[in-house]
Amino acid sequence: MRLGEEVQEVPRRLAGARARTALATFAAVSSLAVLVGAGPAGSAPATVTISGRAYAFNHMDTYLAGATIRVRELPGAAAVTDANGDYALEVPDQTTVTPYIDPPPGYNEIDLQTFHTRGQPIRNANFQTPGDAEYNGLAALLSVPFGPDGRPEQCAIVTTASARNVRGVDYETFHARTPHGVAGATARAVPELPPAVYFNESVIPDRSRTETSEDGGIVWTEVPAGVYRVIAESPTTRFASFLATCEPGRVVNANPPWGAYELSPGEKPLGAGVVAGSVAKVSGGNRAGNRLVIVRLRAAERLRAKLQLRQHGSAVAATKTAKLAVGAAKLRLRVAAEAERGRAKLTVKLTDRADDAVTDRLEIRLPRAPGA
Repeated sequence: MRLGEEVQEVPRRLAGARARTALATFAAVSSLAVLVGAGPAGSAPATVTISGRAYAFNHMDTYLAGATIRVRELPGAAAVTDANGDYALEVPDQTTVTPYIDPPPGYNEIDLQTFHTRGQPIRNANFQTPGDAEYNGLAALLSVPFGPDGRPEQCAIVTTASARNVRGVDYETFHARTPHGVAGATARAVPELPPAVYFNESVIPDRSRTETSEDGGIVWTEVPAGVYRVIAESPTTRFASFLATCEPGRVVNANPPWGAYELSPGEKPLGAGVVAGSVAKVSGGNRAGNRLVIVRLRAAERLRAKLQLRQHGSAVAATKTAKLAVGAAKLRLRVAAEAERGRAKLTVKLTDRADDAVTDRLEIRLPRAPGA
């Protein structure tokens, strides 16, 4: 599949008010809940900017002016594209967001992959938007059942196994390097989906193919509602995974330079595309005479959590592991009786189903032990 521009690569460790290290203070009797990474009391919540361009599928010089970009999880967030199809939209930091386009007449609604904001702008989150002819033609080729509203009865997921050399270049160079797919890749989803359909060199979905062509296009049709971590693989190339949030009627197009983009040797995936979850709050408490550290988390996909609490380099609570479902979770660490009042280090590692991980290292202050 075509179209896209470079995404700025961002480190997972952040600085400033959204740093990975934050101070949480616990009242001796329980109770004080502290927002991890929050700014000073009364300050506005931190935001990041998502920006990109809306343009026509397979027509890279046709930009969509006057389209409205919205976010599934934030009904009040919206931006309108300018004459060049460009938009910029502010959203809260440490939040899961699924942008989608409400296009002008003659074009069709598309969702992007689901991102998790991590203190850095998300650039070139472009909308590769099909016109009616391409939309209806692809649906006919793939035998996609439509509802009375002209949308798929279920959901479709589309992406591209895209080459590294179309990141970090200007748009003209990107265009000159089309097709920009990586041939010989396969893709799967967790939870499992039926085998994907791959596009051939003519940008036509071809059910006889068992791997990507130089176009790189990949599609699943008739996907049930749910949240899917999509993983592309090749014997010779590493790719980033991405998260697709499916509901009936949606077409999720995780197009370049996001989606299943090639990673250079040793390169890490972009932070906004992995581990759709984060620490929401840390608080302290007592139960049956034991000090507790209570960690509240939010997850937009199934994740694995690992919590550790250390003081002076030694563990002062048993390591806690858990599997997180979509939604909110609360995990408790029982602080050892011998732990001193004062500073301790809490480590929270979240891992997605592509085995990418994000780690929060939080500095907290333990209260005096009960009765001490």
